[in-house]
This record gives sequence, structure tokens and C-alpha cells, in this order.
Amino acid sequence: MTSETPLTAEHLATDSTSYLVSFRVSHENDGQLSEHLSRLIPKLEATLGFESIDIIRRKGGQGVDFYLVTRFESVKALDTWKKSRERIEALAPIEEMYITDISREHTSGSNIWFEPVTRLPSQPLPPLLWKHWVLSILAVYPLLILLINTLRPIISPLHEAIGLLVVVTILTGLTTTFIVPCLSRKLMPWLSRR
Repeated sequence: MTSETPLTAEHLATDSTSYLVSFRVSHENDGQLSEHLSRLIPKLEATLGFESIDIIRRKGGQGVDFYLVTRFESVKALDTWKKSRERIEALAPIEEMYITDISREHTSGSNIWFEPVTRLPSQPLPPLLWKHWVLSILAVYPLLILLINTLRPIISPLHEAIGLLVVVTILTGLTTTFIVPCLSRKLMPWLSRR
């Protein structure tokens, strides 16, 4: 969604103010968040002093990043919106979907440029412990059974500790290099869900 009025040199000469909000939601909440934002926009448009909103949505491996730039004709108009009951009520369900901290930045007048957003404010929350545990079992157990049965003719004449070392060396190499990263990508929506 973009504003109808592009930024021009006239924008620099006004008391206009811009407000950037960036956050990340899980892939599952992407559609639901978009619906909430589409209900928020008419409330913004009805706000005295509101000029425009631009929404940038970017899908990533750990979630969907949203960057919202709202423009108001003055700092007072922005402050009024930020303190309004309509804003608080409209944002409550949206804020429940965040999986990272929210970054907020404000600029006014001729200073329309924001600091570059090089990353979102914090890393997403790690998977819940029990989900991490399940992922580990899925990665290790089937491969362990396969390796023990496949390597039995080679490791059975060896001392038990040496045989286990051979199995563990192959197991950890395969799980850390291939299996866990692949499973993590495939199961990311489930792992990030709270």
C-alpha cells in the first residue's frame, strides 16, 4: 500500500512529520496482520492531520518483516494519534503477533530520512524448549538407528567405545551440516509458533 501523494520538495518546507515502525511476525500471522492493517488504515485516514501511510512487507526465513511509514502534517497531529483510544484499540491485536521488539523512529520537517534499518531490533525468540527437543529427536534417532545397523559389520570387531566414536562422529557431522538445518527450515512455521 502506498500513499497517493509522493514526497516532493514542498514536503521539506512544511512542518510535516514521519513515523517509522518496524517489526516481524511469524509466517502464520502474515495474512491476519494484513487484515488488521487494512482495518487500521481507515481509522488513520479519519484522523485529523494524517497525510499518508506506506507499508513495506518483506518475507524472510524467520518471519515476515513489516515497515510502516506514516506521515502527519505536524508533530502535534502525530502525538494526538499516538495517544488516541482508536490507535490503542486498533493496535492491541496487532501487537500480540510480534515475534520481535518493535523499532520506532520519528523525523520531522526537512529531515525526512531515517537511519538505515540494518536489522530488526532483536532476534526472534528461540523455539520453545520442548519443540527444540522434538526437533533434536527427529534429527538424531532415525539416523542413529540407520548408522548402527549399517555400520555394525565395521564397528562390531572394534572396542565398544571406538565403535561408538565412529557412529557419533558420522552422526554429528550429518545432523549439524545437513539434517538439523533442513528440518529447521521445513519446520520453521511450527518452531516459531507460540
